[in-house]
Amino acid sequence: MITPYAYALTSSEAQELEKRANLYGLNNIKEPIPLEKKIKYNDSIIKKLQAEINKEYIPKILSTLGHCENNNCTSVTSDYRSVQTQKGKVCLPFTQCGFYKCMEEKYQCKKEQVDYFTDLAYPTCSSYTKNVEKKFFTQDGYDWIYSVMVCLQKGLIDECALKGNCKKESNKKTCDYITDFTLKFHPGCYLDSGVGVCKLPLKDKINIWRTVGKYLTTRERQEAYSVVLKCIRSGF
Repeated sequence: MITPYAYALTSSEAQELEKRANLYGLNNIKEPIPLEKKIKYNDSIIKKLQAEINKEYIPKILSTLGHCENNNCTSVTSDYRSVQTQKGKVCLPFTQCGFYKCMEEKYQCKKEQVDYFTDLAYPTCSSYTKNVEKKFFTQDGYDWIYSVMVCLQKGLIDECALKGNCKKESNKKTCDYITDFTLKFHPGCYLDSGVGVCKLPLKDKINIWRTVGKYLTTRERQEAYSVVLKCIRSGF
């Protein structure tokens, strides 16, 4: 039963939300459904996102936070990319999940028993990429996944590094703030990246939500319900 939104729903909306939540595996964990026909993805979206990061986003970071001393500011590991600025190391949004390992190294949230990076963000991102490898999504779904990936990562860096809003009086409060901010930021990325989750083919919607469903806490599940509800109300 989805009660938190019941007070704001019409009877038909409540029924449709319950129906979709069950289909998507948001009320009970379900495995993604393989597509009948596997496709070879066009990776132009990845190239486009990476080019934008290199040509526009890195210069934006350095312009805001200051260039490193030797101007060779970007470093690459097997897991993630980062950029060194006058104000310290900044984890670099990119089309890979290691970004969240970089963020955990920087903020050490696991030590504060705040598990967002280690138990939600990285596992969810990794599950998406594994299911992409299994060809569980259409081309539109593929494009959406990588667009959302970069959208979520940029949101964190904009808030924490460029705006400087994440640093609080204790590391625990910093990690709590990051988690709260990110969960509030998630729906916008889901709704607005690529064609938007609402306009994706049904099989993509099913497999997107089934990919993340097993990792969602009660709070995170409510954010997922809110996205599904917006799709219903927008006619999709």
